[in-house]
Amino acid sequence: MLVTLKTLADKTRLRLLAILARGEFTVQELTSILQMGQSRVSRHLRILLDAGLIVLKKQGTWSYYRLDLSGGLFGRLWPIIEP
Repeated sequence: MLVTLKTLADKTRLRLLAILARGEFTVQELTSILQMGQSRVSRHLRILLDAGLIVLKKQGTWSYYRLDLSGGLFGRLWPIIEP
């Protein structure tokens, strides 16, 4: 639970979650939307993945990220905190 709450305490990660709530996106798409460098976006995505808040789907050479509301604390919290 503490990992989830710490992960949600960052403004950039909350922005990423709000974007990923609308569908699947590649790192390239997210960097364009957020106007941030690829390494910074990738670092935040790794933190979200490690916390179990998003999932990664690989399709050929592309990697797609999306929100994971399948359960746990985050699944219950997201409807409350969604921007």
